[in-house]
Amino acid sequence: MNENILNLKIDYNHVLVRMGANKYRTKIDTRIETSILEMISLSKKLLQPKYALSFATKNIKDSEIYLDDLCINSKDIFKLLENSNLVCGLIATVGFSIDTKISYFLERKDIMSAFILDSIGSVAIEELVENICNDIAIEHGTTTMRFSPGYGDWSIQNQKNFLQWLGAEKLGITLAPSLQMIPRKSVSALLGIIKK
Repeated sequence: MNENILNLKIDYNHVLVRMGANKYRTKIDTRIETSILEMISLSKKLLQPKYALSFATKNIKDSEIYLDDLCINSKDIFKLLENSNLVCGLIATVGFSIDTKISYFLERKDIMSAFILDSIGSVAIEELVENICNDIAIEHGTTTMRFSPGYGDWSIQNQKNFLQWLGAEKLGITLAPSLQMIPRKSVSALLGIIKK
């Protein structure tokens, strides 16, 4: 495992964008800026990034894609993987602690702190997944874009089977009845390795 993948930087400007601000047009007052910087510092103690990868050779039967025992019926995935035989599934999370702290702020009606920390969590999981995808590309070559259950015609109902295939439970990731992953700042996706 490349340890740099887990070294998350949490860029201030990315947090602003996630909060809905435009860095060229939105005036951020000193109090909000200080709060964001304090929450970024706090998040470094809360984030517990971890991930797992699963690789499989793509097999096609009757327009369905099989990755080992995982069956995917999706025209979008079929198109995504048309130039890939090797497929990588990934599962990543920044852990429970950030969810717990957001709930703590909400219980105390500190909506601003909860909102900032939620935005930081979203930036953190996105940075983690980008780090993972970049490392996969360095190790294996050009990759497709990543694709997750719930995008395009790959139904969110497939999330359960996909997480089982990925071994998400080993990272402590489960599904709520709504099919939202717990911890909330978690991502599952697959991407193809492009033929050279």
